[in-house]
Parts: sequence; C-alpha cells; structure tokens
Amino acid sequence: MNRIAIYLNQHIDGVVYSAPNVLEYYSTDRSLLKFHPRIVAVPVSTNDICRLVKFSNQLAAKKISLPITVRGAGYSKTGSSIGNGLIISTERLNHIQEIDVRQRLIRVQAGVTLGELKKALGVHGLDLPVSGDPHETVGGLIAKNASASVNTEPKTIIDFISEAEIILSDGSLITVGNLNLRMLKKKLEQKDLEGEIYRRVRDILDKQSENIMKIALNTQNRSGYSGIKSVQGKWSFNLLPLLCGSEGTLGIISEVILRVEPVFEKPDWFAILCNNVKDFARISKILKRLKFTDIEVYDAALFNQAESTGRACGLFRKAPSGSYLVVANAKDDARRNRRHKFAKLKKELTGKDKLIIEDVKNSRDFVAINENLLAYLNDSNPKYYLPLIDGVYIPEERQVDFLRGIQFMAERFKLKLAVYGSVDFNTFTVRPSFTPATSEGRKELITFLRNYLKLIDICGGYPCGDAPEGRFLAVFTRASEDAETLKIYSKIKEIFDPYDILNPGLKQEVEPRNVLRHFRTDYNNGVNCAK
Repeated sequence: MNRIAIYLNQHIDGVVYSAPNVLEYYSTDRSLLKFHPRIVAVPVSTNDICRLVKFSNQLAAKKISLPITVRGAGYSKTGSSIGNGLIISTERLNHIQEIDVRQRLIRVQAGVTLGELKKALGVHGLDLPVSGDPHETVGGLIAKNASASVNTEPKTIIDFISEAEIILSDGSLITVGNLNLRMLKKKLEQKDLEGEIYRRVRDILDKQSENIMKIALNTQNRSGYSGIKSVQGKWSFNLLPLLCGSEGTLGIISEVILRVEPVFEKPDWFAILCNNVKDFARISKILKRLKFTDIEVYDAALFNQAESTGRACGLFRKAPSGSYLVVANAKDDARRNRRHKFAKLKKELTGKDKLIIEDVKNSRDFVAINENLLAYLNDSNPKYYLPLIDGVYIPEERQVDFLRGIQFMAERFKLKLAVYGSVDFNTFTVRPSFTPATSEGRKELITFLRNYLKLIDICGGYPCGDAPEGRFLAVFTRASEDAETLKIYSKIKEIFDPYDILNPGLKQEVEPRNVLRHFRTDYNNGVNCAK
C-alpha cells in the first residue's frame, strides 16, 4: 500500500485506499476526462476531512504536492470531481442531522443526495425546489450552484442556504452565513486564516468595485468566481455566494443548513407544440410574462429519434422537422390564479398552436418526457452523445439566431443536434454524437467545439450558463474573460488557498494540452444524464 495511505489510515477514522481498482473507479466522472488519483479517502466525519486537508497543506508548505479534489456522486460533466492527487469522497457523510418543520430548516451533511433529501422532506410536506439528478449530493449541487425555482421565480441553491460549515485550506473549520456589520467587525479582528480571508476579500471589494460591477452585469455567467458580486450588501456581508459555484477550489463544504419550502398542490402541467423557431420564441415570451414556471423546451427531433428505442412520446405523433415542444406548469398557491393564467394563455395562442393540458389520460406521458430524453441520449452505440457543453446561456433576444445556427451546424457537420433546455434560465444543451476512441473522432469533436463556442459568442451568450467551467470548459472559456476579471479571480483563489491545494486547474490559467491529453477513449459510465 502507498506510504501516504498507510499514514493517513492511522490518523483518520475513515478509510484511505491506494489499490489500482479503487483508483480506476474514481478516475472518471460524467465528463470526457480521466485523471488517475494517487489515493482516495472516504472520511466518516468532518474531523477526518480537517485532518486530510491539514496534511495536504503541510506537505504543500514543504513543496510536496498532494492536491485535493472533493467528490460527491461523481456527476460532474466538466471534470470538477476528478483529480490526480487525493480524492476525498463524501459518500459516507450522508446523514440528515435535523429537520425543523416549524422554521422550515434542514441540517444535512454534504454527502446527502437530492433524492434522499426530498424523500425526507416530503414526509413533512416540505421540499427543496432544486433541479438535479436524484443521485447528486448536496455538496455537489452547491459546488455548481444548481438552478432552482420558487413558485413563479427562477433562483439557484444559494437562495436556500442559511449557513454552512466550511473546511479551509489550512484544515480549520468555520461557519459561513450572512453577517451584519457588528459580526463582520469581529471577523475582521481575528488573527487566523478566516480573519485574513474576510479582510482581504473586503479589500478586493473596495479596490475593484468598478470591475466587480462589470462582472455583475453578466448575470448568467457562472464561470470563475462570479459570486463575488453578491458578497457585500449595504448592511451585510456573506461569503456564501463566493463559495457557491466555486467547485471546491476555495473550501470544502461539510455540513449545511437549508431553508425549505412547503410542497405546492400538484402543479398543472401543460405542453405546447411549436412548429418552428419563431413560434418557440413567441410562446416562451408569453409564458414568462404570465409567470408560468419550470418552462422547458425540447427539440421534437429528440422524441422522433427516441421512437426507434421504443420510447415514443405520447403527447403527439411524429412531429414535423424543426418543431419544438415547450413544457411548463402552473404551481401558484391559489387555484384561482392558475385558472386566470390558463385563461390568459388561451387568449394569446393562435389557431396553429397545439396546447396539451395534463389530465388523467395523458398524465403518464408528461411524466415520461425525461425518460424519452434519456432513451435518446443512451441509444449511442457505437457513438456517444457526449456532454461537451451543457446549459449554455443565450439571451432571449438572440435565441432564434442560436437555434438557427444549431440547425446550420447539424447540416454542416452531418450530426444530430437536437436541443433541449430551460426557458426560465435561457440555457440550452446539445449532445452531439462522436467516437472519442479514435483520433479522427477527437479531431472532429474539437472542431465542432470551436465552432459551437463561436456561435455562442456571436449570439452574446456564455458557455457556463447553468454550471461552472470545471476542468474541461476552463480550456475554452478563459479566453473570453478580460484581464482584470482574471486577476480578481486569481487573487480570490490565492486568498483562500495560498498553496493551491484545493482542486487546482479549475479557475486559474489552464494549459490546454495538459487537459486534452486526459481525454477518455470511451464514454461508458452508466446512464448518460440529461441534467
């Protein structure tokens, strides 16, 4: 066994592994990359993580590198949950510590999955309205600042966090949450790393206010440390917006208190089949104006192609080429508000718009929409529908141009480029099929990526609209950031992590060759996730 693994096994209550088969298992996530770690640790407590981080920090002080990557369920599609040093898995930090029904709060460890959380809350008539795969962990959802929605308003998971326990790069444990000015003053007077962080972050906010205002204008861009724009209020100070979306590069979340919501009465789902791109743009504007929520769009080609797998969409027969299915719901508290919304919607629809409202007969068809999508994504032999860039942000006024550009690229590259995404957040995903096992397939993939990123830029969008950049996208997104913004991000990383031991290679300068040489030659990693 690795000498470091032997040493660490003597000092933590969990288990540290160095066996080749274990390292192989943790070398991939849902991304296209593969990094073999040196060792894997499965801690059973926060104290275990503190000891592991302190050990890595002490090695770094002696110029011995053992970088740390924290891993939840390994569902990252950008390579943020893999690394070539020490992997810390939160799979055994999976306890729901406390539920306060009256105050609508829940305290959980970072390794609790979204599915387990929702199941426990459901017993009490509560919910955390965050979107994600049921197997994703709370820590992972915070690391990418997952999208969420409350009634008629789109949000992210940061809006539901009351406070969190964070392990800093020196192994110390702190609690982070909203501070008033008196509490902030006490933090600034501390002589430890926590105090240093508060002092230097506030200094950045004071000296770089103009540049931070520029970052704030890019409201949907989740690359870098864009949360810096929300750290300081008029009478408050909160590091949580900076940590959400930081992908484990500033600190490690061990436990969190979340604010939850009462479960709405069963939402009224409906779908509208749009015949073309212009119809989709018109319908999406109407739905947003009427404050419908959870609005999703699917290229009808997804369902036409999935029919060959036996998963035909029951909401319509074969749809015409270039058409889109828009699905949304009304989940207002008051049933009267829902009726008014539907009445207004019907008045604004034209005779060519096909409105399908959920009822007893078609209820199963609405439930099966995501199953139809998964059937399409996983019908991929010998090629794979690869998660290259999921959830790109495209401003509403340029979405017609974007969708037409996708149609043009599909013809040019002779690819199936069916689109799906969130109308609430103006994010879109395409999953092109390539064969990464061949050099020719990898060249085609890179050529496609460059053209796709160019299209996103022309349409005024961002590649990181739904999640941060991770290892993979960092190669392509750094060039779009201005020099002053990159300096701010670099400074933030240095403040929190002086020795660069926490998930290095995600938010700083990235060497393309170093990342691209880690391309996987296959993509056989269980079910290819839609979200």
